[in-house]
Amino acid sequence: MAVRINCWAAGVLALAAFPSQGETIEKCLSPYGVCAHVSRGDERPLARQEFALMKEAGIFWVRTDFDWGNVERSPGKWTFTHLDEVVEWAEKAGICILPILDYDVSWARPAYKHLDLWLEYVRQVVGRYKNRIRYWEVWNEPNLENFWRDKPDPANYVLLLRATYREIKRIDPELTVLLGGMAGIPWSYLEGIYKAGGKDYFDVMNVHPYRYPRAPEEAQLLGDLLRLRNLMKQFGDEAKPIWITEIGWPTHVGPRGVSEAVQAEILPRAYLLAMEAGVARIFWYEFQAPERRADYNEDHFGIVHRDLSPKPAYQAYKTLCTMRPSGSKPLGFWQDRGVFASGWITPQEEPVWAVWHPTEQKERRFTFTGEVKEVISHLGVPMAKAIEGGLLHVQVGPGPIYVVGVPHLKLAD
Repeated sequence: MAVRINCWAAGVLALAAFPSQGETIEKCLSPYGVCAHVSRGDERPLARQEFALMKEAGIFWVRTDFDWGNVERSPGKWTFTHLDEVVEWAEKAGICILPILDYDVSWARPAYKHLDLWLEYVRQVVGRYKNRIRYWEVWNEPNLENFWRDKPDPANYVLLLRATYREIKRIDPELTVLLGGMAGIPWSYLEGIYKAGGKDYFDVMNVHPYRYPRAPEEAQLLGDLLRLRNLMKQFGDEAKPIWITEIGWPTHVGPRGVSEAVQAEILPRAYLLAMEAGVARIFWYEFQAPERRADYNEDHFGIVHRDLSPKPAYQAYKTLCTMRPSGSKPLGFWQDRGVFASGWITPQEEPVWAVWHPTEQKERRFTFTGEVKEVISHLGVPMAKAIEGGLLHVQVGPGPIYVVGVPHLKLAD
């Protein structure tokens, strides 16, 4: 298996060149990210190969844990070699890291009751990488007991969040602090954060709005993200950006799994709907699928296989990054007779529309203005099209198609 990994990825790895500071800053404006366990475990030795594959796809963000227990393995003894290497590898590939400050250690559990020790960890890590990493996430899914290591309570999370925010801003006021990514969109927990005074202690709202196995349209992903913005507005916080630092559809065997083909169809749809809601960054969970057990969801969220060969979702993500590059501006959004359409203007001033129907594949007709230059499938393949009677005739189904060159596109009567 290791031989296959090295052979398949070796050519891609050679693409990684050390970017300039300006290039890195520009790439950190990209909305496209993935979660990857590149800082620990079996995946860390593959980090350079994974970064090269991310870069090839146009994915320039990676979210990973900077675990407290891996940098302070016994009280007062600090080790950073594993993180130093990952940070250097990411820099060379032009990949921006979003580190998660988490979890607790055996002598300081739960962390919010040992803030002096927790803040020493924050100082050690953030102080070490502050000039190379500008965004920091405070915990992962603190609304779940297995991650929080205590009964979830937004007031207790705010104790840790406030102390961490102040310490990070003391180190560098220009660093950006993310709320810990919430499992789902936990309305009452988020309200609890605001009511406990948490508003002033994060710069970015952060949620994990999983919807699998339901499709994002059926599961009201767009509506819930708009509702989240309204909740923020209730507390005078609507100006902050929203990030999704985990979302995904796993391909495991079982009633809550989807096929690899469906995963590839859903990925761009979920991203396009989230961006219509104004979400600034979206991280797919996850990059590599460990694939140890066929029936375990956590082993099959990835968009590349265990050996790093791509699943169809990798190609779908690459196509999305190509067709809607960073810096694109919204052009419009509509729903009509089950068809969804999201449009944008690329940085090259090219109008593009993504069109799909979540459940039905058939030829459809569209009115348009401008010139239909090309139609691209969700997997990056040029598609057949016909212009008859001034209408565009093209196959539309669950995999979004990209119609290039038309400022206006509507479903014909």
